[in-house]
Amino acid sequence: MTKFITIASGKGGVGKTTAAINLGQALIHLGKKVIVVDSNLVTPNIGIHLGLINPDGTINKFLRKEKNLKDIIYTHESGLSIIPASPSYIEFQKTNPQKIAEIFEHLDNLADIVILDAPSGLGYEIEQILKHSDEVIIVANPNLSSVMDALKTIQLARSNQNIIAGVILNMSHRGWHEMKPHEIEHILNYPIIANIKADRKIRKSLHQQLPLNFLYPQSRSAKEFRKVAEHITFKK
Repeated sequence: MTKFITIASGKGGVGKTTAAINLGQALIHLGKKVIVVDSNLVTPNIGIHLGLINPDGTINKFLRKEKNLKDIIYTHESGLSIIPASPSYIEFQKTNPQKIAEIFEHLDNLADIVILDAPSGLGYEIEQILKHSDEVIIVANPNLSSVMDALKTIQLARSNQNIIAGVILNMSHRGWHEMKPHEIEHILNYPIIANIKADRKIRKSLHQQLPLNFLYPQSRSAKEFRKVAEHITFKK
């Protein structure tokens, strides 16, 4: 059976898309068949991060029954399979976000793991995604507003009986003028399974529209994403 894992945060801009792409790439290196889905219909970024600026096949068109599933799955040069959402505001207006749950039944048994890059906030769309997910990985930055939004996301996920796989602490600065990992774990009551520092190699990979784990597989941050992949794959 396919495992559905949602990458969520509550707050936008914390690095969910970067985490989703690089976790997917790390899982490929472990021999898993992975599909990364952009389930953020409002402000999608999966395609943009990987150079797919204006794709013809999108989850929007699939939900409107204008495209088949095979028409919206793209294989990136890194080997990662993705389903993008349209960055077009007109396309967003034409798409009913309440139908987002339809993608799950069509992807079941198509991959070992499906990673969903979730929308920000605590609205209807994220709740529908969580209802159909097996596990959730929380992404947070080391500041109190991000951590408190992450806490609300955890509470929403738990209300939907999701397993919380852990927390990715993103864009940390070696503890300078920011919350310490143990303080964050105390508030969220879940372990930090990766600590991704503010990293110029991540910025370079974003600029080149390639996964960090593909461009710089031996970098410190790439190794942190591999830790997350191993945690998901090998945990009991």
